This record gives sequence, structure tokens and C-alpha cells, in this order.
Amino acid sequence: MIKHRLERDGLLIAPVTQEDLPQIWLWYSDVERYKHATGLDRPITFEEMRDKYIEACCSRWEFFFKVVEKQHGIMLGVVKGRVHYLLKDEAWISSILIDEAYQGAGVGHAVVSMLEEYFRSVWLMRWLYTGVVASNIAGLEFWRSMGYAEVRKTRYQIMLDDKPEDIIIMAKNLECDKNLECERLLTLCLC
Repeated sequence: MIKHRLERDGLLIAPVTQEDLPQIWLWYSDVERYKHATGLDRPITFEEMRDKYIEACCSRWEFFFKVVEKQHGIMLGVVKGRVHYLLKDEAWISSILIDEAYQGAGVGHAVVSMLEEYFRSVWLMRWLYTGVVASNIAGLEFWRSMGYAEVRKTRYQIMLDDKPEDIIIMAKNLECDKNLECERLLTLCLC
């Protein structure tokens, strides 16, 4: 598991530890609130949560970070993903979950911004990707507001509430600022 710690503006992004698993398990088990963030439409067992953690620990290319408000030490959420080491220029955020009490307060934007800077400056990544369930309108708007553009739609990649859902793949070129030239470049490179 990637072990770096990132700090900015009162937030800490750090690797998940075993002690964090009970809180994370509660979020993953609350499918009504967090199914779009986790991709799960059923509660998971604590053993399944532990297995996700162990899987991340065993891979030097995966990250499983907690998001902590530093002043009070409150865990606000988690973010999971991986660096695609074979391509050497892209990373994926597979899941970002911010506790409902802190949504809308800019935490998600700050976390993604910190991760973009980290992957750009430390790993020299050019692209950051994520997948969003097509019916998750708020999620799609969040990523668009961060400068991500739709690059592909995969049909019926996930089952939520017993129905197949499409996944929208979104990407951002980390070498560019938010501007029209980068949007054109994104379209040309990824179509």
C-alpha cells in the first residue's frame, strides 16, 4: 500500500490502519447513504472490510487513505484507488467516500485537489481517472466541477438495487489547468 501522508488546510490524508476499520466498515455497511461511493448495494461483513484492507496492504500500487480533520482528529472519509504502474502516467480513484455530515463543505474538493497535486508532483502522473455510476447525478456534477470530463461509458458494469448500471469513466489531465485547450486535448487523446 502507498504509505505517503498529505497535509493541507487542516486536512490529513494518510494510510488507513487496522484501528480505522470499524468506522470505515460502518460507512461501507450503510448502503442507502453510500452505495454510489462504494459500489455496494448490500452491507458487507467486517471480514470483507478487513479483506479490502489486506488487499490494499499487499499491493505496493494501491492506496487506501483516510481523510482526517487534523484539529480534532475526526475521520471524515476514505479514498481508495491505484497507480497503474505499467502505464506509468495514470492513477485511478476507485472510491471516495465523505461522511454525509461533511458533504457539501468542500472536503471532497480539497481531497481530490490534494491527490491531484500529489500524483502530479510525486508520481509524475499525467492523468487521473475515476468511474461514476451513471445514475449518480451529484457524483457526476462533483467530478465535472473538479475539471474532469467524460471519456467513456461502460455498459452495465455494476449492479445496484438489482439493476444493471452504466459507469461513466471521467479523466483529468494533471498537466493542464482548467481551460478549453486541455478539454480539447482530453477529447483528442482519449476518444
